Amino acid sequence: MLMVLTMISTTANADPDDFFSPFVSGSYNYDSNFFRLQNDQAAMARLGTSNMAESYFQFTAGAKVNWHISRQLIKAKAEVNRTRFNKYKVLNFDGRDTMLQWDWLIGSALSGDVGVSEKTAQGSFVNIQQPINNLITLKRAFFHGGIELGAPWKLKFGVEKSDSTNSLASQNTLDSTVNTYNTGLQYQTRKGSLLELTSQMSDGRYPNRQIVGLAPVDNGYKQWDNGIQATWEPSGKIKLLGHLNYTQRRYADVPQRNFSGVTGLLSANWQVTEKTGLGLLVYRDIGVVENTTASYSVNRGVTLTASWKATDKVAFNLNVAQSRIAYTGDPGFVLSTGPAREDKLSTLQAGVSYAVLRNTNLGVILQRGVNQSNQDLLSYRFNSVMLNLRSVF
Repeated sequence: MLMVLTMISTTANADPDDFFSPFVSGSYNYDSNFFRLQNDQAAMARLGTSNMAESYFQFTAGAKVNWHISRQLIKAKAEVNRTRFNKYKVLNFDGRDTMLQWDWLIGSALSGDVGVSEKTAQGSFVNIQQPINNLITLKRAFFHGGIELGAPWKLKFGVEKSDSTNSLASQNTLDSTVNTYNTGLQYQTRKGSLLELTSQMSDGRYPNRQIVGLAPVDNGYKQWDNGIQATWEPSGKIKLLGHLNYTQRRYADVPQRNFSGVTGLLSANWQVTEKTGLGLLVYRDIGVVENTTASYSVNRGVTLTASWKATDKVAFNLNVAQSRIAYTGDPGFVLSTGPAREDKLSTLQAGVSYAVLRNTNLGVILQRGVNQSNQDLLSYRFNSVMLNLRSVF
């Protein structure tokens, strides 16, 4: 990374798309129910106090790089962050986010990307519900390629490896390695619309067994996703994107929780005027959960967004979302007669950003959330505020 930054800073007559862009940011965050507890009684049991609020500061510094070498492009990112809590200082942590990628091109027919990334961040408190720190480190390596078969056809292929580890011993059953292999045949029209037939296989492995009752359970699985995806712009102001898959997930140890069904998403964006935009997202997918009682969840939901650029310096945005989260990947559920956990989460988020200077933005985000669960003590409400100042050089 250091060598790349040094060469970019000393190279004369660089490509106009090349850049070295440092950035810094600082934010103040407040959450009225940081540990997502149902009521005062639950807070007393978990925290020893009925005060469920917490606030914290986060400071971030880093840089992004684009560097062209002939027809090749090198991309890099390096970021470090520090989070300091007001009340629960045991949760203080330092995180990082790094990435190195090569967008390669060979002749006129072969292209793709290869790279690695690593990120360390704090895990969610939705299921832990107490001030215990769990840092999740996600490492990813990938290679994607494409072969031009002659307009308008293109053959695509790729392989990825993702490793996730948890610092908290009680969460190490969630440590995993997922290897993914995919291929597709793409058709592109003269106007830029895309239609692609896709096929993907994922092999998930969990090195640490989960104990259900007295039996160790292997959460390893194999998953197949076969379907289509498309991008269509019927006009200069409307863009539609979607993919539809038939997904199958199979478990060797607990086949009762196998999944088969339709997954996918539909996204629509409409630039109503030069200053106003609307968006819609509808989805159903299999999600990764930070929960030792389930290795996956089936999520379905809808999100509505609106944006308005009031002036050259001031912009507003609004986000309304509702999702249903079914923890059908819980082996305890399939080995008992009780119902699987299911949550309905509704959120309303409003934000405003102000360009203080040409390269500095001040932003405020307000959010309210309500979660309703069919399990005891898992429903909750929260309000949060984030004030952020960010500069890009």
